[in-house]
Amino acid sequence: MKPASAALVALLADSEQFIMADLYTFILVGGTVLRYSAAPSAVSANGHTFVLGPKFERSRTKVLIGTQVDELEVRVYPEPTDLIGDLPFMEAAWQGQLDGALLQLERAFMPTYGDTSPGTVVLFAGRISDIDCSRSGIELKCRSHLELLNIQMPRRLWQASCTHVFGGPMCQFDRESLSITFSAGIGSTQTVITNAPSSARPFALGTITGVTGLNAGLSRTIVAFGSGTTVTVTLAFLFAVTIGDQFHLLPGCDRTLATCTNVFNNAANFGGFPFIPTPETAV
Repeated sequence: MKPASAALVALLADSEQFIMADLYTFILVGGTVLRYSAAPSAVSANGHTFVLGPKFERSRTKVLIGTQVDELEVRVYPEPTDLIGDLPFMEAAWQGQLDGALLQLERAFMPTYGDTSPGTVVLFAGRISDIDCSRSGIELKCRSHLELLNIQMPRRLWQASCTHVFGGPMCQFDRESLSITFSAGIGSTQTVITNAPSSARPFALGTITGVTGLNAGLSRTIVAFGSGTTVTVTLAFLFAVTIGDQFHLLPGCDRTLATCTNVFNNAANFGGFPFIPTPETAV
């Protein structure tokens, strides 16, 4: 049974006519929240405004007892004026801005159009697993959060590289101890930020987070770090980077024992097994 407010239960029980509207919430990996209404206009519900954006089509939802992973297919037809940050919706999807994003589908029930006081019902909640972009639209395949139970057991792999999350509880290294904050320079773009600090610290594979400016709070993975020159990210920031915007750098790790020992002095917490012989030599 799906939870519903007393007002919504009463509306469904007593009214023969009411209006329904689908409401979509996207939570991007960086934390950006996008809310869209599939109704003819923007709709306010549960304290949030769902703006009128792209056109949506979706598959049917179902409710099952058990641990079967539910799936939902959503097709999005964006207009050139539909943006994610400063990027057109289609371009953002091509770049991977929607990869791994959370999606929640709600249905609002209204006694009269615009009156969402009875509340909403969540029809689906999950994660975007596949994205297919074409000239006409974007097809999203989403899987419910039950998919997270589909994990490998035992959890750890016997392999040469470290399996810990860098800076996590098993790693125990304090990434902030090697962090640096700097200001973007002339010529910075959404993928390449200039005026990088001069440092021998291993920021490649690390994290860059906006501190000030339109990208404040957004984080990206660093694909390349040039000491004293540029920081290049794998996924473009949503908004334009202006001169003076501050960014916070955290180091990255290549998960080898040599780096863990010589760079981070953290070999005691290394989570790999580099001395296990390969299958060809284990006789």
